[in-house]
Amino acid sequence: MPAAWSSVGRRSVPCSTVIGMPGQPGDRLLYAALVLFAIGVVAIIAMFAYPALADGDRAPIGVYLLTLGTPIGFVLAIVFALRSGRRHR
Repeated sequence: MPAAWSSVGRRSVPCSTVIGMPGQPGDRLLYAALVLFAIGVVAIIAMFAYPALADGDRAPIGVYLLTLGTPIGFVLAIVFALRSGRRHR
């Protein structure tokens, strides 16, 4: 077995999979989903905090547009889960 491989159970997998390092191209989809979801959550918090801090004014339109990152990130995470589940079969 090469040094870059590790035995997990009865199958050999690359060490990057065991350690948790991003080694597969599909992992970028998960990172993009997490980033979009986090941006969306921060924008939602800002959308509700802005009127309290700005004497009742509405948040700028950009904040409302950034809140769309939450559902987009959620859908991308579901797509990643479905694709990665299919890959291991």
